[in-house]
Amino acid sequence: MFDRTDLRTLLDSYLLRHPTENTRLAAVAAALDATPSTPDPVPVACSAVVIDRAHRILHAPNAPAGSGLPGAQPRDGDRSPLVTALRAVHEQTGIPTSDLCLTPQHLRAPIDIAPGPGAHSRALVAPIADVRFAFYLAHTPSTAAHWQPAADVALAELRAKVTGLDGQATLLNASALIYNHHGEYLLHLRDMRDGIWAPGCWALLGGGHEPGDRTPQDTILRELKEEAGIAPQRLEAFLDEEVRDADGLTVPVRIFAALWEGDPSRLPLTEGVMLAWFPPATAPRLRLGGGTLDLVQRHARLAELA
Repeated sequence: MFDRTDLRTLLDSYLLRHPTENTRLAAVAAALDATPSTPDPVPVACSAVVIDRAHRILHAPNAPAGSGLPGAQPRDGDRSPLVTALRAVHEQTGIPTSDLCLTPQHLRAPIDIAPGPGAHSRALVAPIADVRFAFYLAHTPSTAAHWQPAADVALAELRAKVTGLDGQATLLNASALIYNHHGEYLLHLRDMRDGIWAPGCWALLGGGHEPGDRTPQDTILRELKEEAGIAPQRLEAFLDEEVRDADGLTVPVRIFAALWEGDPSRLPLTEGVMLAWFPPATAPRLRLGGGTLDLVQRHARLAELA
């Protein structure tokens, strides 16, 4: 179960995107706002709407929610409703989280919130809502699964919302391999905190797609400006790769090579601890996130051949 303040924030954010659903979700809002007769946390169900490339929806006949969607109530260790939904997919269909990715339309926001049986009960024993998240397949699952056409989804409100989702995995993140004419690489020391990718490691600057981004280049230019005030003198696509985020989802990433000359100590860094230049020979001695070492070494070898 999750804290009612966090759930109220999630509901408010959802209603900003779906203002016509205020009446439909009024009982859920009232349950969250009521003076609790029992202490936090508040029971919710969390479900997953997994869409494949044929625009079919993953079906879990034995799912406890009764909707046919993989779903579960939170357990200790679930950091968020999205994590609970991912756990339900694996437990009820056998598809691992690493076979899934976020959708560009919804990212980590719910695709739907439906009132639960506990929304009208002061006891708050049954879930007050079913919070539903959308995912695409990043890879073809190695396990057999049941699928149904999107048009056959029994929940009318959800059926309308999946109409525009094509199931095609998209480049949602972009990172920059920033180098200078001295052959050095600008690396970012990330915060040491739970729930983020590569905590406490040196890594590349970059980040995730936002609704206003039309292309991965838009994403990286915005991220460099927001995170460090960097405007590269040259920017070109280097390669595409896949990484795992802190929840185990696959994240398709476009890596850009970016030329920039400057003093990182003078940059207005808004995330992480610091930025610093390193020659490729030093990189193996650093605690690096993910495939950062391989990226630096590959680019350095190509630079030597140029």
